[in-house]
Amino acid sequence: MYLLKPVLWNTENYVRPSGVRASGQSFPGLNGYGHEEWNNSPKLRFVESKQRWCAFHTEGVKKAPVEEHAGQIFVFMTATHDRVQQLVGVAGNAMCLSAEDQLPERRRLAKLLKIDSFWSDAWRLPAVQRRFQNAGTFQQHFSADAAWIPNWICPEEFFLWLEKPVTLDSQRLTDKKALPMMFAGYQPISRETAALILNQVPTPKRTDTWARLLDALLSAPDSPMPLQGEQSDPATTRAALTQQRIGQGTFREALKQRWESACAVTGLTCSELLRASHVRPWKNSNSRQRRDPENGLLLAAHMDALFDRGLVSFDSAGKMLLSPKLGSDVRQDFSLPRALRYPPSKQLEEYLEYHREFLFQK
Repeated sequence: MYLLKPVLWNTENYVRPSGVRASGQSFPGLNGYGHEEWNNSPKLRFVESKQRWCAFHTEGVKKAPVEEHAGQIFVFMTATHDRVQQLVGVAGNAMCLSAEDQLPERRRLAKLLKIDSFWSDAWRLPAVQRRFQNAGTFQQHFSADAAWIPNWICPEEFFLWLEKPVTLDSQRLTDKKALPMMFAGYQPISRETAALILNQVPTPKRTDTWARLLDALLSAPDSPMPLQGEQSDPATTRAALTQQRIGQGTFREALKQRWESACAVTGLTCSELLRASHVRPWKNSNSRQRRDPENGLLLAAHMDALFDRGLVSFDSAGKMLLSPKLGSDVRQDFSLPRALRYPPSKQLEEYLEYHREFLFQK
């Protein structure tokens, strides 16, 4: 599930409230700060269930089926200001905790993260002081609502906050004049649009987290996978079990180890341009095959695109096969054919046989 979600603009990179004025009857407009203004703060990072996590905040998502997609949501957070709309952060494999029955879990996380102590970050703002008059009154107000702040969680390895926000062209992305602007609004988008938004991030800013997010997005299941674990388990435990079943993140790391962090064909070592590509596609694989690193190749972005579309394949010895549909200009530009850097293992041979049989455009 892929969501565009507006958040309040912040001029301190979302480490603490910055005092940006919000209009209307929104929470920031009435109170002088927004709950999302700590989204990039180290204070919302924590370790649990043997994994690092990020808690973050957006306003509610109304009737979006977030429970059905728990642990499998990509949230693209945008901010509107100065007549532009910008991407400020992305959370992948996220779990929403906004529902009323999730209040005990939000309270547990608020206590774990000591969110009650965040009040002083907001009290320093003149707008907050004018609204609440004295620190004691504001501290009481803040504590009453503190458990609303951690209403999303996601694995830290899938949380990307942009040091420099990226301006988005709404007409190009969604065929609409503007992206959602109301904090209570949201817009579902397709996987293709989500990938297009990620690719708006300039190449020099494409970190390992960016590459991991894109890989996870492109290999995500076509239908939601049931949330794992018991209802009484902490949200992090259930989300971690679900992620393990999907196999995202660990699959890429295994391929990096197998191919020495370089493209299996070209030897390219730029991590931001490498893709963890399934040989037998995700949608045609069972749960074991989806997680099996032998069912994968670490490929440079252009090689991944050619392989994914069946324009190239490999024989049992790793020699590249070229589709008749591949133009001579592409062959020349990319110096094709080029073999795999190492001969395929027996297991990889079997997956390549499937690729040649069902995907390769002969």
